[in-house]
Amino acid sequence: MIKVIAILLNITFLGWLGYMCAKEEIEIDWVSLFLFLLPVFNLIALILGKDLWIALYFKRKALEEKKKIAEIEKEIEKEDLN
Repeated sequence: MIKVIAILLNITFLGWLGYMCAKEEIEIDWVSLFLFLLPVFNLIALILGKDLWIALYFKRKALEEKKKIAEIEKEIEKEDLN
């Protein structure tokens, strides 16, 4: 649900930005180019989601931390039993 809302907000922002540039209220320069590219890349990340390397990287890091926590809990249990 959050993903759908984020996609809709990005599309709305792109539409508003295009409208403002068409009305010539926003000059087309590096800042406006950045403002166009930011939601475009955000949409790509939201739509492709799980297949992006950065998402896989963070998933791997989270799993590594869970494994470390499980190992530490196991060590604590052994110490408590002794």
